[in-house]
Amino acid sequence: MAFDECDHRIRNIVIRTGKIIRQIKGLPKEKNISILYDETAPLLGLIPSNLSSNNYNHLPTPEESARGNPNSPLVQICPECGKKSYVLRGLCRSCKDAEGGIYRTMFECFECKHKERSKEPMVVWLDRLGIDFKTQSKASLGIKTVTDDGLK
Repeated sequence: MAFDECDHRIRNIVIRTGKIIRQIKGLPKEKNISILYDETAPLLGLIPSNLSSNNYNHLPTPEESARGNPNSPLVQICPECGKKSYVLRGLCRSCKDAEGGIYRTMFECFECKHKERSKEPMVVWLDRLGIDFKTQSKASLGIKTVTDDGLK
């Protein structure tokens, strides 16, 4: 299932609410978020659905982030298909597209799958795109990470 930010936030609210309700009732702490969700969702008028890390425990892909925020300056017009679906992303040294660290960034179109790799680092591309990355936040650039809600 594709990452849905609204659904994710609602589930987090339900789980946090469940922790508070258990505390108010004097019940023991529960660490299993599925139990917390199943106990609390009906109290909030929600129909509980199964949680599965296979379906929900992943970061949004660059494509999911771009579809969620197509106006992000990181989403460009693809030179191949002409659609605004050309996403800039960094490459790690060990991934196949980096070819052992030769390439550091890549634009990839999530519509036509056109790819263009670059030896330039991400900060150079941000500068070329006119993005003042020094004063931008992750949210304003349309970037989602594990630490968006703080470290847990």
